[in-house]
Amino acid sequence: MSNIKEILTERESWILRTVMVQYIASGEPVGSRTVAKLSGLQLSAASIRNVMQDLEERGYLQQPHPSAGRIPTALGFRYYVDHILPIQELGVNTRQQICQAFSPPAEDPQELFRQASRVLSAVSGHPSLVLPPRPQAMCLRHIKFVHLGGDGVLTLLVSQDNQVQTRFVRTGLEFSQKQLDRFSDYLNGICQNLTLGEARRRIVAQMQEEKILFDKMVSEALYLSRRALQDEKQEELYIEGTSRILDYPEFAADVEKIRAIFKAFEEKHHLVTLLDQTMVSQGVQIIISPNEHFPEMQLSLVASSYSLDQAPVGSLGIIGPMRMDYARLVPIVQFTADLVTERLSKRQC
Repeated sequence: MSNIKEILTERESWILRTVMVQYIASGEPVGSRTVAKLSGLQLSAASIRNVMQDLEERGYLQQPHPSAGRIPTALGFRYYVDHILPIQELGVNTRQQICQAFSPPAEDPQELFRQASRVLSAVSGHPSLVLPPRPQAMCLRHIKFVHLGGDGVLTLLVSQDNQVQTRFVRTGLEFSQKQLDRFSDYLNGICQNLTLGEARRRIVAQMQEEKILFDKMVSEALYLSRRALQDEKQEELYIEGTSRILDYPEFAADVEKIRAIFKAFEEKHHLVTLLDQTMVSQGVQIIISPNEHFPEMQLSLVASSYSLDQAPVGSLGIIGPMRMDYARLVPIVQFTADLVTERLSKRQC
């Protein structure tokens, strides 16, 4: 969300927009003469230079060196995105290209997310990110325990949309398959239709209550399920097209910046944190130069959540330099997120 309370005048907005459009296209500083020719304002280059200087003093533009024109700052991009950005209609050919990328329909969610990441990168020309639903958000349909010999137990977690997760647990105790079946029946009675996170909280609460009841079967079932449902720290993220970052001269010429960017792609947790931020709001979110995660990199993210049963469960988007063509990218991200939502819903039917 924007913290900018100031509203620019119409003249200032047109000049900022002209600088923005030219800088997005070229990556080069934009001079007052160029703005005078292209802005449509009946103003001299000197008058426009004065406005650009004023915008610089207020933090919307900056001048890389004295003899150059000006480029937008992160604040300038934020204002442009929030108040000026003209969203384009998605062309018929682009729609068809995105739709064809999801054909034939994916047989499992993982392939669906791979399809989404591939087409987002191909159509946008930028690296793409797809954050799949977190295991703790998975809505349970069925739990089953399978005896693997000794104290080894395989837990099968089946979601409402037929995703299956398997988790291996060493219990420290030996249970027969008959006992494990009784545990499964009991847990399915109290955890069905809950998310994994909700089921885990329910089980912890039940464990507190069962201390009073002294029911050995129930306490053993709750103990085993708590072990099987404990939080997993692994962060899964589908990334496609990382080499496209090298297409931008502002990155390609800076070895240290390239190294830092690829480290972020490899470690993933900062990217996951950014995508998480887009889960709380409807529609496409644009995060401009999040310096707390990418200091000095001037990267931005265009992302949207996708849903299941009208609730956001994951997020996808495009990452690139601040001078990305947001007007073109926003409808691409929105259309792809809508398709993923649609495909997830069909899999549930």
